[in-house]
Amino acid sequence: MPVRVFSEEERKEIESKMFEAGMELIKEYGLTHASVTRITQAAGIGKSTFYNFFASKEEFVIALIRYERRKAMQMINGLLHGREKMTKEEGKKLLRMILYHQDSIYQYLTEEDVKSLYPAMEKAGFIQDDLSSDTPEYLLSIMEEIRPEVDPKVFVNFLRMMAICLTQKESLHTDVLQQNLDMIFEKMYEYIFV
Repeated sequence: MPVRVFSEEERKEIESKMFEAGMELIKEYGLTHASVTRITQAAGIGKSTFYNFFASKEEFVIALIRYERRKAMQMINGLLHGREKMTKEEGKKLLRMILYHQDSIYQYLTEEDVKSLYPAMEKAGFIQDDLSSDTPEYLLSIMEEIRPEVDPKVFVNFLRMMAICLTQKESLHTDVLQQNLDMIFEKMYEYIFV
């Protein structure tokens, strides 16, 4: 069967449909039950079109995470309204929004989901991209009152600890999880802001 060639505009439109459908299905069913069949049906495309774009569901999820990050960066730039920096309070709200935003995929993944994605993430260079990304430096650069000695890796670890808590909440006391997350946020704020 010949592989269909899509224009750049068609690719963007189809990817966007798949990403939007996939995110909603992951929110509703979790990663395991957000099957390729469900994604393609919700996006109104055929399975062959899906596999024309992605080799596997795991590859799709990695692309979805990158897509959501690009959308977040656009949202952040919109929040700045042309300013170079946001206030300390705006920065705190932004950091909470990053973790709790409805499209933060990490809150919908289980520990098993993350384990199943990890080999594909490594293969795609995603882990390396994630570690070397300039996003933490960018976030710190757009906020006022940042301590000069802040290490972006420590900042990223705070965010990752909270993401791990959300993906492994079954292993924790869920009745006090929000309290724990709030405590980590406060420690992160103390570390980052003057």
